[in-house]
Amino acid sequence: MAESPIFTACGTVCDDCEYFKGEKKPRCPGCTVIQGKPFWGECSTYACAAEHGVEHCGLCAEFPCDKFTGMYDPAHGPASAVLRTGLLAYRVRHGDQKAVELSRKIQH
Repeated sequence: MAESPIFTACGTVCDDCEYFKGEKKPRCPGCTVIQGKPFWGECSTYACAAEHGVEHCGLCAEFPCDKFTGMYDPAHGPASAVLRTGLLAYRVRHGDQKAVELSRKIQH
């Protein structure tokens, strides 16, 4: 049986991240392990999900919110927030594994 995928609160699949896989430095063990405090600072999205008592933003009663859609890596642009919004909605309805499959389809 395959291990469950590891996600961030914002919907990124850790298993596919270059920092998580150790391809880039510093290596990241995942947002849950580091409690939303990656090498670049403190993640307000992780903190917000924790404040709302949800595992990920897709489970929040306020999702999607302006805070979520306004948070994105400048290198990937605002479209990445819209993409993560859709992936999280899909994850809620279809489960983790299908969300990973969809994420990987659209990345390649």
